[in-house]
Amino acid sequence: MSLRWKIFYLYLTIMIISLAVTGLYLYNYIEKSYLDNLKINNSMQANMVSNFVSRFVGTPSSYLIEPTIVEYAKQINARILFTNIDGRVMVDSAPSKEFEGKSIKMYPDIKEALSGKSSTSIHNISGVGWAMYTAVPVISKNNVVGAILISSSIDNVIDLLNSIKYRMIYTFSGIGVLVGFLSLLVASFITNPLKRLTEAANILSQGKLDYKVDVKSKDEIGKLANAFNKMSYSLMKIDEERKRFVSDASHELKTPLASVKALIESLINSRSQDIAFYKEILHDVNGEIDRMTRLVNDLLELARLDKIKSPRIKRVEVSEVISDVIDSLAPLAESKNVNLTFNGKEKVFAEVDPDRFYRMAYNIVENGIKYTHEGGNVLVGLDEDEDNIYLAISDNGIGISEEVLPKIFDRFARGDTARSKKNGGFGLGLAIAKEIIDMHEGKVTVESKVGEGTTFKIVLPKRKNKEY
Repeated sequence: MSLRWKIFYLYLTIMIISLAVTGLYLYNYIEKSYLDNLKINNSMQANMVSNFVSRFVGTPSSYLIEPTIVEYAKQINARILFTNIDGRVMVDSAPSKEFEGKSIKMYPDIKEALSGKSSTSIHNISGVGWAMYTAVPVISKNNVVGAILISSSIDNVIDLLNSIKYRMIYTFSGIGVLVGFLSLLVASFITNPLKRLTEAANILSQGKLDYKVDVKSKDEIGKLANAFNKMSYSLMKIDEERKRFVSDASHELKTPLASVKALIESLINSRSQDIAFYKEILHDVNGEIDRMTRLVNDLLELARLDKIKSPRIKRVEVSEVISDVIDSLAPLAESKNVNLTFNGKEKVFAEVDPDRFYRMAYNIVENGIKYTHEGGNVLVGLDEDEDNIYLAISDNGIGISEEVLPKIFDRFARGDTARSKKNGGFGLGLAIAKEIIDMHEGKVTVESKVGEGTTFKIVLPKRKNKEY
């Protein structure tokens, strides 16, 4: 069963139960009001007759009791019985006089009245209809001397109550149908956006990542639709980055392979017997293989970083790690005649993954050396406060243009393609560094001007907020 019909049946069930309870309550209230009014009216009439009889019973004027009761019964359109203390009927207002002289002491209402209590009951008499019996005691000189029983037809009231009942049934049934229709509309209103989301998810699963669902509501479903659209956009961007990454990686792998193939073919086709020639070719082949190895290692490092959820965090003297980076890159700086200087605070500690932190600093410093002219400078600074460490790496090299600057952390991005190839770079070093900074919940900003140089500023928290 679909969600639409579940909501419909749920609303319909709730409304039917609510209407049924409301209808029963209203009908019972109306019925009770009508019958209570009848009971009060009959009780007043019975008490009037009882008071009259009590004044004349056992007196010389007792002969007035019967005609008065008969006349009053006609006026109120009821039947009145007067019994003595033994329950024998002394007066029957009906023309047939069928109960006169008979004992009705065993009637429940008469028994109650002869015991000094008033009672009212309703009976459905076969062949006659609905009647209300009201019995009250006749009290003379503080003694019960008899009982008055008034029997009146209430068929008109019962018919009226039945009419009200059927009208309520028809009315509430109509309301139920209307509520059912409205419930279906509400269920459709709620589920249609979900249906569109489901269709959008199916379209998304088929590879159409730019598909968006159009839901304009501001409620939770609208928020879900917005989240879905953001997700589809993110998936589209990820897919674009994946395709670009595969294309760039294929291109970068293809270049050294093509070079190796060309060099080997030149060896195969060469008729030279000069050993120096062969050594030169093999030296070039070895260089291309080294270049390909660096690329594969960088790709593997990125893959590992993508998989890492919990870096191996421990308290490390980061100033010592930076010194190790400087020592490792000193030969490269010397070979390019670049002044590599560490001008930072000593004994700086932080909770980091030491291997990843080393790789991050190494990549950025190496990048500065590679893109600094001969005789240039690369300066590494380190500082701290109570919460963070601050690493700054500056060079006075070629700089990065404003157009390229926002993309320098993209994989396979290069500020200067020709120079990157010349220096053996693939545009992965800074991407790896950025991944490591993000892993440590840090931030990096870059300031650069073409022809003046570049400065990387990294801020890392001293302590991790999460436990690893």
